[in-house]
Amino acid sequence: MTDQELKDLVAGLAVAQAKTNAGFEKLQAAQAKTDAGFEKLQAAQAKTDAQMAKTDAKLDKLTALCGGIASNQGSVAEEFFFNSLVSEPFLGDIRFNRITPQLIVGRKGKQSEYDIVMVNDANVGIVEVKYKAHINDLEQVHAQIARFKRDCPEFKHYLIYGGIAALSVPKDVSKAAKAQGLFVLKRKGEKLNIQIDGMKGF
Repeated sequence: MTDQELKDLVAGLAVAQAKTNAGFEKLQAAQAKTDAGFEKLQAAQAKTDAQMAKTDAKLDKLTALCGGIASNQGSVAEEFFFNSLVSEPFLGDIRFNRITPQLIVGRKGKQSEYDIVMVNDANVGIVEVKYKAHINDLEQVHAQIARFKRDCPEFKHYLIYGGIAALSVPKDVSKAAKAQGLFVLKRKGEKLNIQIDGMKGF
């Protein structure tokens, strides 16, 4: 190899190295840009997470507030119907001598709760209390009757009457309750209104 060829080779290697260095610098610049973009994305994600946490906290407060309102409304309804039945413990001609609110029966882990249970020597009245009654609440009444029969075999020879009590009872619910043999308790002013048409013992 001549001296000139050696010089040309060295010069070529220098040019190639310069190109490689330039490419590496571009790559570093691109990586820096990507890192900056990633940092922005992380910052935006952190901001979004913080906003979502605030929204979740507001939703939790709203849920607790709504739950509290619903619970209070239910308590008002239960208190009204319990007090009314204590004052006038009748379903038509059937008089009850014991009225129990929030009765819990059954074994631990398989307990059932009944809003109001009325008892005499031959009959049991099970009252499911709602703030506003809906058609599907009647299914719950039938389920309560079945559970009571299962959980309280000492009443197996009793006639069990089931019904819905609510401060607001739409006409379609009253009509369906009558067709299903259930009684309906409503509030009329400060008095108790009792619908026993079609009521039957189970």
